[in-house]
Amino acid sequence: AVVSTQSTGEEKSGQFAKEPTGNRNMILRLCNDLIRRCSKSINTHFCGRIQIILAKIFPISERSGLNLQSHFNLENLTEFSSTHDEDVSMETDSKEISFLFYKTLWSIQDYFRNPNQISNDANWKKMEDTVNEICRIFENYKHEGSEQVSKDEAYFAKFLTSERLLTLQILDSNFRRHILVQILTLFQYLTGDIKFKPNKLVLSEPRKFWIRDTTNNIYSILTETPPDGAAFVKHIKSVLKYENKWSRWKNEGCPSLTKSAVDKMKQQQKGVRRTVRPMDFTSEKYDLGNTTLNDLWNICPDNLAACQDSNRNFTPETYKFFEECIEQLEPDSGVEKQYYLTNDTAFVWRSLRLLAQQSIPYFQHIQNTKNLTLTDNLQNIVTIIGKEYKKDNGMECN
Repeated sequence: AVVSTQSTGEEKSGQFAKEPTGNRNMILRLCNDLIRRCSKSINTHFCGRIQIILAKIFPISERSGLNLQSHFNLENLTEFSSTHDEDVSMETDSKEISFLFYKTLWSIQDYFRNPNQISNDANWKKMEDTVNEICRIFENYKHEGSEQVSKDEAYFAKFLTSERLLTLQILDSNFRRHILVQILTLFQYLTGDIKFKPNKLVLSEPRKFWIRDTTNNIYSILTETPPDGAAFVKHIKSVLKYENKWSRWKNEGCPSLTKSAVDKMKQQQKGVRRTVRPMDFTSEKYDLGNTTLNDLWNICPDNLAACQDSNRNFTPETYKFFEECIEQLEPDSGVEKQYYLTNDTAFVWRSLRLLAQQSIPYFQHIQNTKNLTLTDNLQNIVTIIGKEYKKDNGMECN
């Protein structure tokens, strides 16, 4: 009944994906209950098919299926023997493959289970020695077989940790790849930019160099491991590259992967080359590709003459600028001192700029009357300007 239900789910997955969110959540709870009831070692294939159904029903950015805070499954313990079995004999002439290496080989699984413990210097040193020893043994005992194995024979949910199997496992291609790819995944976590990685897990330069050299060594061992070692390395590099992209996507808050119509249009226009028509500077009129710009640019054919036009001189005449202020300073103006323009700091600043540009001699009055405030000095200058203007124009001057 369960298998028939699963087949129905696979057939209807496209229809389930169009259901409202509430209905899809019911399917999610149902599938999770099925997975919890299954054995992880016996029903692995069945659980995988359920996961595929969920992947088809829910969008790839569905947050319920993401490990947002990068938690590790600390309950995934790898049990192995801590005492040597005297009845076990290693079928090899070398003394290197011993019970000591057996413990070294399987102890590294604890760092795969919880990489954050490597922040401790003692644990880092132990992990580094363990990885170096594993790589050394794998290099010395190369798998020279070239037999192609079927997918069923190559599939293992989890390797056995019996001491009796150690010699056979070292010469097994799948076992070698299993261990070495785990090490590569650990290295990528240590060197990658993970948002929720502990701050204390920061690598020094010597440790980064060691990871880089060891990674190259592991790729070399995998390349020499048959069958199709070079192709396997190529696929592993591709998988780790995409895994790094997913980590970066999670660091950015898992933005939607669905492109809007505007994004699609921008993407289409990105690869389109625009043809730029060269300007004809020999013509009397310029075509800038825009009607408004064309009208503005062609108001005056000669750009230099346009810059020297008197209409572009926006500096006012001295008397016209101070005319209102001169009238305020007249004794019979009736304007109180608190309302003088000379009390406005902005007006004082513009006045000094105008005098500096057109009437430099008036600044000597400021030099000669240092005891007065700037406002009083400006009032004296304005008064002088008013008297000189009236004198020059034959007007009465008090």
